[in-house]
Amino acid sequence: MNIRAFGKTDIGIIRENNEDNFLIMNISTSEEGDISNPTSTEEGILLLVADGMGGAVAGETASLIMVTESGNYMRKTKATDPGKAARECLLSSHEQCHRMIKLNPGLMGMGTVATVAIIKQNKLFISQIGDTRLYIYRNKTLLQITEDQNFVSELVRIGIITPEQAMIHPQRNAVTQAVGSMEPITPVDYLESIETGDKILLCSDGLNAMISDMEIQLILESSVDLKVVINNLIFAAKDSGGHDNITIILAEVL
Repeated sequence: MNIRAFGKTDIGIIRENNEDNFLIMNISTSEEGDISNPTSTEEGILLLVADGMGGAVAGETASLIMVTESGNYMRKTKATDPGKAARECLLSSHEQCHRMIKLNPGLMGMGTVATVAIIKQNKLFISQIGDTRLYIYRNKTLLQITEDQNFVSELVRIGIITPEQAMIHPQRNAVTQAVGSMEPITPVDYLESIETGDKILLCSDGLNAMISDMEIQLILESSVDLKVVINNLIFAAKDSGGHDNITIILAEVL
C-alpha cells in the first residue's frame, strides 16, 4: 500500500502568531516533509498535527517540542510497535515540556494538543490528546475518527447541547487534556484499517471550528489534487472568520 501526503499551516485572520506545527515523516528514511511521490507504508509513515496553547512564544514552543520530540523518537525506534510509538510521542513530549518549563519558568502555562497517526501497511494507529481531529474520507463519506477531548464535547455526548450549539459555545476551546500541562495525561488510542482510495485528514480546530463537516466533505470532493483541496479548506476557514490558526495534513491511500 502506498500513500501521498501534504501539509500546510496558516496563521488565519485574527491571530498575530501561529502556534500550530505539523510533521509528515517517512519513518524508514527519517525524511520529513510532503510526500509527493507514492511511498510505501510498509515501514511506516508518521502524520502529526499539534495546536499550541499558552500565548505567543509558549504555544509555539509547546507545539514545536511535540513535533521535534516525536521526530526524534521515531528515528530511534522506527515504530516497530506503531501503536505504542504513537502514544509514546505524546508521553515523551509531555515530559520534555516539563523539562523545558523547569529550565525556563517563563514557559509555565504552555501546552499543546496533538493527534499522532502512524500508517503502517494497511493499518492506521492513532493517539490523541485534546481536540485536534483525524477524519477518514471514504466512499464519498467523511468519518470523524477521533473524539474531541474538551468540555463542550462532553456536553454534546450527554445530550445537554447539540453539535451545532457546540460550534459557537463560549467554552468550546476548553480542552480536558494537554501535552505540557501540570496534570498527568492519558492519550486516547484508535486503530483503523485503511483502504485504497481513502483520504486521511488531520487538522487543528482552526478548520473544523470554522466550517462544518459537510463543508469539509464537499471541498474534499471538489478536486483530486491534494494541494488544491488543502488550499480550498484553508480559504473556506478564513472566509468564515479565520479566528484561529489553521493546520491541515491530507494523505491519500493509493
